[in-house]
Amino acid sequence: QNEINDGIGELVKSQASVAYCTEASIQKDVPEEVVAKAVAENKDQIDLYYLESVLVSCGWNKNDDVFTNEATWAARNTPEDKQFNFMHDENDIIGHITGSYVLTKDGKAVADDAPMPEDFDIVTQAVLYNSWTGEENRDRMGKIIAEIQEGKWYVSMECLFAGFDYALIDEKGNAKVLARNEESSFVTKHLRAYGGNGEYEGYKIGRALANISFSGKGLVEKPANPRSVILQNSTAQFSLDNNSELSTG
Repeated sequence: QNEINDGIGELVKSQASVAYCTEASIQKDVPEEVVAKAVAENKDQIDLYYLESVLVSCGWNKNDDVFTNEATWAARNTPEDKQFNFMHDENDIIGHITGSYVLTKDGKAVADDAPMPEDFDIVTQAVLYNSWTGEENRDRMGKIIAEIQEGKWYVSMECLFAGFDYALIDEKGNAKVLARNEESSFVTKHLRAYGGNGEYEGYKIGRALANISFSGKGLVEKPANPRSVILQNSTAQFSLDNNSELSTG
C-alpha cells in the first residue's frame, strides 16, 4: 500500500526483469565436477556451434540490483532449455541454452549437489544453429560465428523475478538484507529502479531480487564502451536478515 500511495505501484509491477551483458566465447570442456549434469548435452554436432558465457555473478551491480547468494543459487538451474535469440528479438531464435553450472571466483566448478559457495558465478552453455537451407541465413550465421571468434559479440541475459527485498550497506561497508513488507515498503521509492537516488538515512540501498528465473539470452553487439553496459559487482556479501529495522522518520 505504501508503494501505491507513493505513486509507484504500477512501476513496481511493470519492472520485473533485468538484463545482464557479458562477452560470448567458444565453449570449453565441461569441468569434471559437472560432467554428470552435462551427459545429456548433444556434443560435436556439425550443425551446432557451441559457446558459453557468464550468466550472472553474485553481488551488487551498477544498476543497484543485487543478486544475493541464496536467490542466485536457488535459480542456478533455471537457464536450461531457454531460448537464445538475436538482439533480444523473440521472433529471431538462433539457438538455445543447453546447460549451466556454478563457478567459484577462483575458477573451480561446483557440483550441483555441493553446498552453496560463498561467492560464485553461473556459467551457461548454449548452441547456435549453423546449418540453414537458405543462403542468406547461412551467410549471416557464418559471419556471426566468425565475429564471435574475434570477440565482437556479447551475450545478454534476462531474468524474471517475483518480488524483491532491500539490500543495505551502511557507511562502514556493513551489508545486510531487509525484508520488503508493509512496514518496510516505504523504502521502495528510494530505490533507483523506481526513481529514487539509491540512498536513505546513511544507507546505500539496492533491490535484492527474489524468486529469480533466468528466462533466456540474446546475442547482442559489443558496445563501444563495455564498462557502461557490463554490470560491475561489489565484493559485499549479503546475509538474509529479516529482523533489521529502519526508521520511517
